[in-house]
Amino acid sequence: MDEIKNHLEKLGLSQDGVLIYLKVLELGSTTVLTIAGKTRIPRTTVYLLIDELISKGLLTITLKGKKKYYLPTSPKELLELAKLKKKEITDSITGLEKELFHLQALYNSDHRKPKIMYYDGVEEVKKVYEDTLTSEKIYMHCMSEDVALIMGEYLEKFYDRLSQQMIQTFEIVSDKKEDKNFQKQRSTSRNQIICIPEKYITKTDYLIYGSKVAFITFKDKTPVAIVIEDSEIAYFETMRYLMIWEKFT
Repeated sequence: MDEIKNHLEKLGLSQDGVLIYLKVLELGSTTVLTIAGKTRIPRTTVYLLIDELISKGLLTITLKGKKKYYLPTSPKELLELAKLKKKEITDSITGLEKELFHLQALYNSDHRKPKIMYYDGVEEVKKVYEDTLTSEKIYMHCMSEDVALIMGEYLEKFYDRLSQQMIQTFEIVSDKKEDKNFQKQRSTSRNQIICIPEKYITKTDYLIYGSKVAFITFKDKTPVAIVIEDSEIAYFETMRYLMIWEKFT
C-alpha cells in the first residue's frame, strides 16, 4: 500500500488527497461526513481535496435527494492521469527551454511579498470581475446592497457568463427577499448560493479565485477594489469562507 501511495503522490496528489481517494475507492458511494470520519481529515480540507480529485477525473458526484455522494471512477483513470502528467512535463520542458532567457531576466525580482493591485471606479472594477472569469472556481461573498445599482446590467451579464463558461461558484448572499429570489433563479449544483441573516450585510464584497482575493467596496457609490495575489493568503481566506459556508448549510 505504501508503494501505491507513493505512486499517487507522484501524480500530484497530496498525502491527504491520496488517503481520501483510497478511502472512497474502498467505500464506494459515500459522503463528505463519512470521509472526514474515516480519514480523520477536517471537513473543510476534505471539501477542497474532493474538488481536486474530481477535477483530475478520479471521483464523480451524484445527488440522492438533497444529499451529495461521491463515487470513485475506474482505477484505469490513474493511467490516463499518468499519461497526461507525462505529456504536461514534456511540454513544460520544451516551453521552459524556449522561455529560459525571459525567466533569467526576472530572476532578481522579489516574489516574497504579496502582489497588491488597486482599482477605482466602475470600469476599473469590471476588470476584477473579468479576471475572475479566467479561473475554474470562485468563492463569492456578496452582501452589499448597492452592487446591483452601481454595476447595472454588467452584473447580470457577468452571472450569465459564469454559467456559460461552466465556472464553479459558491456564493453567500443575505436572506432579504430580493436575495432569496436571486437564489431561486440562479442557484444550481454547479453555481451554489446560500442565504445568511441580513444582519451581516456590509458595503464590501469579496471574491476568492485562484491565488487572488478581491475586496470590493461600494460604500461611497463609487466602487473601489483591492486585489491581493498570494497563494497563502488566498488559502487562508478560502478556509475562513468555508467555515462560514458550513455554518449555514
